[in-house]
Order: sequence, then C-alpha cells, then structure tokens
Amino acid sequence: MRLKLFHKLFLVLVGTSLCSVLLFAGFAHWYSSRSFLRYLNDEREARLTALSEQLLVLHERDGDWHVLRNDEHEWHRLLREAMRSSMSGEDGPPPMDRPAHGPPPMFRGMPHIAPTLYDPEYHVIVGPLPYRADMSLRAVTQDGHVLAYVGMPPLRQPADARDVRFARRQARILFGGAAFALVLSLLAAAWVARRLSRPIMEIGAGARALASGQFETRLPPLGRDEIGELVGDFNVLARTLEDNESARRRWFADVSHELRTPLAIMRGELEATVDGIRRIDNALVESLSQETARLTHLVDDLYQLARADIGALDYEFTRASLGALLAESISHFAHRWQQAGLEYDYDIDADLCAQLDARRILQLLENLFENCCRYTDRPGRVAITARHQDGQALLTIADSGPGVAAEDLSLLFEPLHRVERSRSRAHGGSGLGLAICKRIVLAHGGRIEAKPSPLGGLAIHIQLPLVQ
Repeated sequence: MRLKLFHKLFLVLVGTSLCSVLLFAGFAHWYSSRSFLRYLNDEREARLTALSEQLLVLHERDGDWHVLRNDEHEWHRLLREAMRSSMSGEDGPPPMDRPAHGPPPMFRGMPHIAPTLYDPEYHVIVGPLPYRADMSLRAVTQDGHVLAYVGMPPLRQPADARDVRFARRQARILFGGAAFALVLSLLAAAWVARRLSRPIMEIGAGARALASGQFETRLPPLGRDEIGELVGDFNVLARTLEDNESARRRWFADVSHELRTPLAIMRGELEATVDGIRRIDNALVESLSQETARLTHLVDDLYQLARADIGALDYEFTRASLGALLAESISHFAHRWQQAGLEYDYDIDADLCAQLDARRILQLLENLFENCCRYTDRPGRVAITARHQDGQALLTIADSGPGVAAEDLSLLFEPLHRVERSRSRAHGGSGLGLAICKRIVLAHGGRIEAKPSPLGGLAIHIQLPLVQ
C-alpha cells in the first residue's frame, strides 16, 4: 500500500515523539531511582552515626563488648535506639506502634542489609555479615583509639516495604505521565500532519485542474510560511496560464481576422469579375496586387514574430556605431517624410558604439520610422535624439499628434494590438511591427517603452547597452 503524505508525516512525528517520551521516561526513572537509593543510603549513614554513639556509651559503661557478644537482645535494643534517635532528629518522634523487642522492622527477614559490629581487625563481634570492602563503616573511637567498627552494606534497591511502595508509586506516576504525554503527542502529530498535508493535497488537486485546462483555479491564501508562499506562487502560475490562454485565443482571433480581411476583398473582386459585374482592368489588378502585398506583409511579419518568440531569429553581433546606423536610416526616410508633409530633426551623439546586429537595428528603425509616416497627421513633425547616459544609449523617436490613450501605451507592443480611430487598419499596418521591435531590443539586452510625446503624439524610448 502506498503511504500518503499524511501517513508519512504522522508516522515520523509519532515515532519521534515516542522515542523522545520513552527516552525521557526511562532516564527520569533511572535518575529518580538512583536519587532515592542515594537518599536511603544517606539515611543509613545517619543511623550508623547514631549507632556508633550508642556503642561508645555502652563501651564506656562496660569497658568491652562482652554484653553484645553474649546478649543479642542488647544489640537489638541499640539498633532500635539508633533508629529512634536518627528518625526523631529528622522527622520528629518515632511512631508508637514499633515493637519493643527484636530487631527494627526494616531488618527483620533481611539480615543481608542489617548493621554488623566488627573489632579493629574486622572480625564480627555481633551481627549477621562478615566484613566486605564495599561496606559503609563508622569507627567507634575513644581518645583517638579505634574500639570497633560498625558497618552496613549499601542498598542496591529499596528493602523496606514502605520504600518499595514509594518507589513503585513514583514509577507509576512517571510512566503514567509518559503515557499521557504520548497520547497528547499522538493528537498533536495527527493535527500537525493534517495541517501540513492538506495544503499540499490542495495544491496537487489544483495542479491537476490546471493540467485539465481549468486555468481559473485559485487556492485560498495560507499564512506567510513556505507553504503559504507556495500557494501564492501557484496562484501566480494559474493567473499567468489564464492570461496566456486568453492571449492565445485573442491571437488566433486577431490573426484570423487580419487574414480574412484581404482575402474577403480579393474574393469579392474575383466574384464580381466572374459574375460580369466588373471588368478585368488595371484598377482590378492594382486592387488585387495591393491586397496580395498586404497579405504577404502580414504573413512575413507573423513568421518573423514566431521566430523571435522561439529565439530562432538570426543575430550577428559585431561592434558597430549606433550613431552611423541612425544617420543611415534617417537619410533613407528623409524623402518619404518630406513627401508625407512631415518635418524632422535629429540630435545624435557621434560616439555611440555597441555590440549589435546592424541588420536587425536597421529593421527596428525602419519599423519605427514607418509608423511615423503612417500615423502622424499632416503637417507634422518627427524628432529623433540619441544620447549617452551611464553606459547606455538613450534613443527617443517622438512624433506629433495624434496621441495614444494612457491605457493603450502598455499594450502597443502586444501582437496585433491596434489603437482605434487615430491609428487604425486604414493606414495599412499589420499590427506586428512594434511587437517585432520589442523582440529585437530585448535580444540586444535593452528596453523599449512607449510614452506620450512632448510634441503631442507618441514617443518611443529605447535603451541599449554601449561598449567603451
């Protein structure tokens, strides 16, 4: 079975939480057990101290240990007194239900933890255990002389029933808390896994919707973290695809319309000739020739634009003078501007040198100058400037009216976009010239934009990088 992202996240989070809780609980249990044993052994050390004091009093009274050797009940009495003394010093008086005879309850049935009295040579005087090196010893001394040693082995685990119950109660509390923490971790892991996986599943569903052509798909915004940024990027992608799809549809509609217009004119002329309504004469041939030329020009522009979009236009970059190319193109169009009733002036820096394709730059200038001829009212004016600024060539081609509405300026470089009324199809353009100009400028690493002209018409601003 293929695990989903939710299951993977849940298992990772649960596994991490389980290991963390178990390690913490195990370490806490080990540490608390050691601390409790250390506490119990410290208590035994205190009892040894109290017992050594009782033994010193006994030895001062009798002068030796014969009473303890012959009377075990006296040894048990001393043990009870030592227990009573150590406990009253810490927790108040001892309980009233302790027996008056025999060893203290904690040592009954457990001789392996009971105190033992040894002589200075570590021979047993009274008690159950032979001497061992790991025993805790207290010396019974008088005037600097060792009279005996009293010792007990350290506890390895709680021996008294109360201590055992306390240790078990602590363990139950600790592992109960660990179980509760684990349940909380399971709930938190499920919540986190669902919260992290749900946006990703929504993005996957949205991607499948985009793949099926539903470009209007959008995802609700989700915070400012990485997943929120991913959702935002997805929405940007969806919006871009939707815009591209709309542009593609407009493109096909515009291309079909542009092709249909000259074809419809040619078909009407030919049908009129077939029906005998119009005779074949020079006017008919001239009309068909103009529509054929318009159709050929449109197809050529479409071909160039398609090649530019896929990066297939050929460029041969060489070091050349932009000023010389401008002067050449202006000289070529000077006669046309004069015939069209347009005055022109130019101001060009002579030292504009760049890495460029001279053929494409001349094509760019030809398209822009041709637009000035077609769309500027007579009489009119064209102003061309080329300046050097911060390593860039700033080229401006401005004409007099009519102008272009502000909302149309950013759309002038879109393929087949036309500004109605003043710059219409009646002037004979294909609507692709500025789109081709933009591709040429971008291929040279420059920028092109349209702004209102100070002369009242349109100004095209071009920036191209220069070389020293």
